[in-house]
Amino acid sequence: MDTSTARFGAQTLGGTASAALLEQLSQSIDEHAAAATFAVGGAIPILDSADRNGPKIPIQQQQQQQNPADQVAPASATEQSKPNTHTSSPVILRWDSSNDSNLTSKLVFPLEPNTSGNLEQLVKDCQPATFGYKGKDIYDETYRKASKLDASAFSSTLNPYELGIIDAIAQVLLPSVKDASNMRGVRAELYKLNIYSGPSGKFQAHVDTPRSDSQFGSLVVCLPCDHEGGELIVRHKSQNLNFDWSTSASEQSEVPSIKWAAFYSDCEHEVLEVHSGHRITLTYNLYVSRGSGNLAGHCPWMDPKQLPLYDTIKSMLQVPSFMMKGGLLGIWCSHAYAHSHSSSIHNLPGSLKGVDMAMYEIFRALGLQVTIRPILDGCTEDYSGDSDYSDDSEDDRMPEAIIGEGLHELEIADTLIEDTDLNGICRELGGYYHGNVVWLSEMRHRELAIAYIAYGNDASMGTVYSGAALIIEIPPFLDRNI
Repeated sequence: MDTSTARFGAQTLGGTASAALLEQLSQSIDEHAAAATFAVGGAIPILDSADRNGPKIPIQQQQQQQNPADQVAPASATEQSKPNTHTSSPVILRWDSSNDSNLTSKLVFPLEPNTSGNLEQLVKDCQPATFGYKGKDIYDETYRKASKLDASAFSSTLNPYELGIIDAIAQVLLPSVKDASNMRGVRAELYKLNIYSGPSGKFQAHVDTPRSDSQFGSLVVCLPCDHEGGELIVRHKSQNLNFDWSTSASEQSEVPSIKWAAFYSDCEHEVLEVHSGHRITLTYNLYVSRGSGNLAGHCPWMDPKQLPLYDTIKSMLQVPSFMMKGGLLGIWCSHAYAHSHSSSIHNLPGSLKGVDMAMYEIFRALGLQVTIRPILDGCTEDYSGDSDYSDDSEDDRMPEAIIGEGLHELEIADTLIEDTDLNGICRELGGYYHGNVVWLSEMRHRELAIAYIAYGNDASMGTVYSGAALIIEIPPFLDRNI
């Protein structure tokens, strides 16, 4: 018995052939996660605005149509009136035209009656499409026969974000992108409009050249226009995917749809020959981005000076008596962050939110050094009497805190430590220091930071928790330049 049969059981699966297929699938999932998700695609029906809500069926009629065993509670009137968010309005395309009567021409997809003249005008206004080879743009119809408009020459009402296309790409393709573990979003940049016309439009097998280090793939959106042929073939590690958007590939009764496909930049792909009609596509370059929820410290399009607390904090720092000699200012995080888990540490400080992000951005905008640090719980008191970690304080009234030099995973001490001897814990593990901190808030959230074997009357498991806080280094008043 071969390994696939032994693993899955030939009798249960209906033979060794089925077992072999499952073994192949299992290996793809276990060993080649990226290969298993190298491309994704779909279709979005286009409906007029009047039809996007769908037909209204009375609740009683819906219940009569249902199998009694499958009946569920009827939807509310509000839910029934919601538009179908998985449909698109007709797509309007406008472009710079050479037509003497109009500076701009227009097409609506699906094509409206009597628009063949505008379609031919679009084809006429396009330029021959080149392809990149060894850093040069090459025009060779034996390799690629197509026409194009650059993004600066046209506009369209199609928005891949509103249609959910970018969300799908982010959830399917982004997790397997190398070196993108701290990225949560996808940015799509419109690149070109391409037309492959029958009877010989094509693009032979090729691999795209990324435009930057952050580009990871391409998105191709096909607008509804009658054509035959022109299948998009995407290949990766001996696997092929065929995206056939031709008229004959769609059912005659199918509602006109936007068809799309996205794939990694290292995938070989080609456009097979178009036999008739015009295959019209919009191409987008896909880039990894920090996305929603991971923007703190990486959001130059937001002006911290417009945040409500900016003027208050700036005025505070301009008062000579406020921390005249400088020191550490502390703000406990208002929201809970998994700051001692390896899977989440790399997201901080990027994932700060709400007032935490506002404070982080404001102090940075004022030119001050801001870090997020773990502070051992219960350690904001004077331990300096016998501590090896003590710093001479310029203000004995400021409480002392045991501060982590950086975020870290849960640490486990492998030697016995006297119970409640926090200095011993820090001495054993390292990575902590004592600092006098002026706190502007109180701890709200904490999580397990250290575990150790404690000895006292009996050995027991000791634990220390930490809270995440923003630590701001305030320079002496004369050095602030604010």
